[in-house]
Amino acid sequence: MVPIAPDLADALEKNKKAKAIFEKYPPSHKRAWIEYIDEAKKPGTRAARIQKAIRDILEAGLNYR
Repeated sequence: MVPIAPDLADALEKNKKAKAIFEKYPPSHKRAWIEYIDEAKKPGTRAARIQKAIRDILEAGLNYR
């Protein structure tokens, strides 16, 4: 498992519903989100990707692709 960055972990802690959904994802799906966020080079891009991740996790629920 790829370690979750502190800023993503904080965002998930602030949104318990998103955290509960994220924890049910298979390891490959978690890794995809983590790598997507970690690839951002600028802090602003990283923050935007975290917001998008939380929003998309809530929207998709367990019906991810």
